[in-house]
Amino acid sequence: MRLVLLAEEPAWREHLQAALNALPTPHQLFVADDWAAANAYLGESGFNLLLTTPRYRPESGRFPWPTVLLVEQDPAELPEGAIDWLVGPQLVPELLRRCLHYARERCHLQSILQRLSVQDPLTGIANRQGFQALMATELLAHDGDELVLGILDLDNFRRVNDALGHQAGDRLIVQVVARLKAKLEVGDRLGRLGGDEFALLLDASTPGRAERLADQLMESLAEPYWIDGESLMLGCSLGLARAKADTDADQLLWLAQIAMRHAKASQGCTWYLYNERVNRSAGSLADLEGELRRALRRDDLELHYQPRLCIETGRIVGIEALVRWRHAERGLLAPDEFIPMAEESGLIVPLGYWVISRALRDMQSLREDGAGELHMAVNLSFRQFQDNQLLSTLERLIHERGVDPHWLEFELTETAVMRRSDQVRGTMNALAALGVRFSLDDFGTGFSSFVHLSRLPISLLKIDKSFVDKMNTRPQNGRLVRAMISLAHELGLEVVAEGVEGPAQLGQLRRFGADQVQGYLISKPLPLAELGRFLAEGREAHASA
Repeated sequence: MRLVLLAEEPAWREHLQAALNALPTPHQLFVADDWAAANAYLGESGFNLLLTTPRYRPESGRFPWPTVLLVEQDPAELPEGAIDWLVGPQLVPELLRRCLHYARERCHLQSILQRLSVQDPLTGIANRQGFQALMATELLAHDGDELVLGILDLDNFRRVNDALGHQAGDRLIVQVVARLKAKLEVGDRLGRLGGDEFALLLDASTPGRAERLADQLMESLAEPYWIDGESLMLGCSLGLARAKADTDADQLLWLAQIAMRHAKASQGCTWYLYNERVNRSAGSLADLEGELRRALRRDDLELHYQPRLCIETGRIVGIEALVRWRHAERGLLAPDEFIPMAEESGLIVPLGYWVISRALRDMQSLREDGAGELHMAVNLSFRQFQDNQLLSTLERLIHERGVDPHWLEFELTETAVMRRSDQVRGTMNALAALGVRFSLDDFGTGFSSFVHLSRLPISLLKIDKSFVDKMNTRPQNGRLVRAMISLAHELGLEVVAEGVEGPAQLGQLRRFGADQVQGYLISKPLPLAELGRFLAEGREAHASA
């Protein structure tokens, strides 16, 4: 601790130096003749203690260093702006020792409190308050340019706490932070905004760096986590937003949050960069919601269908209905550009019924055109499970279209299945009684288990594209996919591999025993008319074989 004396009477120096010399631990006393000299000493790093008389006492609340007041007699109460006082006639070594010990402990405690106010105690990275301060400083230093803000949210983290306990959840958070730190470089900033939400301020002075880093982060976070000897996998969603000269911290956070919600529309470890073109014409989420409501009324939505191939027979055995929005100004919008908003606003319920109705109509049309027996897969949102009209509405639509419900298939995400599992199981059983079957979409990106799935009426598992993508370059991905297929077959479930884009992937999946594949190798999602031609060409090819 550095002791700085600022006093008008030379006797104080003599008294203090004599008491200091008698202490077992040596202390150096710096004597200042005026405030300029005192500030020069106090401005150096480390613990500093100012000893001064009432005449030189600093103004309360505007002085950053602890102060001990030097007086001739005991005051009635602690002087304002001081942590302690020393009385000249009573100044003995023991009294000075206790005063210095108290000052040191107080400085240490204040340092801890200051650090905790801006630091997450579990991970040691900045907390929300600390990160916002860092972000404001960095934006000012870079003049709001060459920076990208990322908001990262773990999918279904609450289920980890519920299933394994909060201590296991804490250990998982520590592992996530370690993986993030391993990919960041000098100049990047990392903070924890909440329980499972993180913020990353990235140096984007090199073109394309933020996008490349996002890919690396998603790949790292997609790897299995080991908690208490058990392996689990979590999806995550990363939203990115570029800073501009006129972007303040609050606006940048808001844009990154919007991007993160877009990323959440796709299960698994995915990222999305805020697209100003997509969001500018809507003006705000409220405007986009109004436009989607009008689109539903005007029937401006359409379905595209992606075929599923049976590996053994080489025939198309199913199609997945994927909604698109043909926007008058922005063209054909993919689901990730409006589904997150539909989920938040509740529009996903009427939108889901529109999709089911249109899919059943097209299913009937395909049958009439000789397409044969095809499973029609439709994505079902968790919000629709909460709608008490689901069963009655579905029964009515099936009756109106005159289709066999055994060929209708609902695709659910792991997140939907794991939330309120009792309610989900009851609804699924009631729908299964109608003849509808279920598939689990993006398997491996959430927090479910084969034991849990065995209690649900699920017929198929769809292995997420993120695992299939890297099978040829990452041997552990291949081993994981093979294990998933083997365990699924043990439970009597069929397996569909998503995102198959090359013959090598198809050959590997065939060796692993996958039942069906879906991806651009087979076909991209097609409008109904193009799908009809695609299926007809397939039938002709098989007839001539």
